[in-house]
Amino acid sequence: MGVGKFSKFAWYEKTGYSPHEAQLLVHRSAARFRVLSIGRRWGKTLCGAKEAEPCAFVTSRITGGPQIGWIVGPQYTDSEKEFRIIYDTFRKFGIERHCLKFVNNVESGNMHLKTSWGFDLQAKSASRPETLVAEGLDFVLMVEAGRHRRKTWGEYIRPTLSDRRGWALFSGVPEGRSSNSLLYSLWSRGQLDSKPAWQSWKMPSWTNTVMFPGGRNDPEILDAEDDLTEAEFNRQYGAEFEERVGRVMQEWDDDIHLRELQYNPNWPLYAGIDYGYTDPFVLLWIQVDEWKNVYVIRERRWTRVDTDDVCRNLLENPIDRQLVKRCVAFYPDPAEPDRTKTIQEKLKISARGNTGGTLRRRLELIWNLLKIPKSLEHLPDDHPEKVSRIFFDRMHTQALCWEMREGYRWPEHQSEVRSSSEHPLDKDNHGPEALGRFVKGYFGSDLAGGNTGRARKAKVRR
Repeated sequence: MGVGKFSKFAWYEKTGYSPHEAQLLVHRSAARFRVLSIGRRWGKTLCGAKEAEPCAFVTSRITGGPQIGWIVGPQYTDSEKEFRIIYDTFRKFGIERHCLKFVNNVESGNMHLKTSWGFDLQAKSASRPETLVAEGLDFVLMVEAGRHRRKTWGEYIRPTLSDRRGWALFSGVPEGRSSNSLLYSLWSRGQLDSKPAWQSWKMPSWTNTVMFPGGRNDPEILDAEDDLTEAEFNRQYGAEFEERVGRVMQEWDDDIHLRELQYNPNWPLYAGIDYGYTDPFVLLWIQVDEWKNVYVIRERRWTRVDTDDVCRNLLENPIDRQLVKRCVAFYPDPAEPDRTKTIQEKLKISARGNTGGTLRRRLELIWNLLKIPKSLEHLPDDHPEKVSRIFFDRMHTQALCWEMREGYRWPEHQSEVRSSSEHPLDKDNHGPEALGRFVKGYFGSDLAGGNTGRARKAKVRR
């Protein structure tokens, strides 16, 4: 077996692949970078794998030698899907007999094909950035791109394509328009006439006329529309970049928001509280610096414990007892004044008001703190001044961080909608509720008091 002239579409015919019309648009495109926002069951796995397969038999445009490529997913299990199709095709046609490496072990993360003539393909995981190092690649499939971070592409993958002028195909179900969304940012680039190297598409599920012969009115599509909320249907099947789907805190990024924090005696200390009994009672210890940056340094949670016992527990714990003494004020849910009065009497801390209002407004205030100011978005992801205005201690706020990262979600199914589709699910939200009470009470209606230029001066340990 050797490299040389090769017909991509002849290969498709030989291997039994008959792309539907929407897939053909991708295969026929000459753009170096192609970006696909797709609906469920569109066929992105097969499309990506079949776009990569012919690279085994075509020489590199720059080096003239065999091609080298990667399939990169957020996790190994994501990248294995495309890899498996190529692996099975090679085995079916006996190409494995010409391979020096022919391994597909997702458990160990060892998924590697290398032919005797030098074609090299590996499946990679973005969760292991130390493995995303290469001298030069001819192509990359960025799979499940809706879940990739922008940092993975900009810092690790894009540089590997420069030497060989390699191409990339991004595909995935969209996750919204947040500044951290790789798929949305690159899809937007592909819509610009000024970026001829880029091309992008929105491919709803029903453009796969093989899977859904009835198109938009296919019975399966209509049934899914009845089951899902409008926003979730538009995202999962319509390939739309809807905001009110999936994670509530779409601006959350571990690399940006997690830090090693300690109590700073030079900054005031506050507490944000979400009352609970069967659900968790959550208290967040929060500091604010002179530039109005927010630091959540510690959280405490209790279940099936009344307010008197919560106060007793705080005073018995040596660390919390010291924090209680230094606390300037706490920001509670205004709906339970009796519990607020108990805390004031037991802990000798004053309560602040203006913590109510709409849930939407409290969420907007948190989102504004989480996002990177537009004036800083142009900086590289690892630039020390590219910071948000809120930070969380990675060791002592783990439950809260899980809720912020993935736990707190918008409804997906009609049966989960209680009153308004504007509201997230009322679960896994107790830490964000406590944070929202503080942010609303401290900052009021907006965050105008925080200067984004000054926010850059925040000094925290990464």
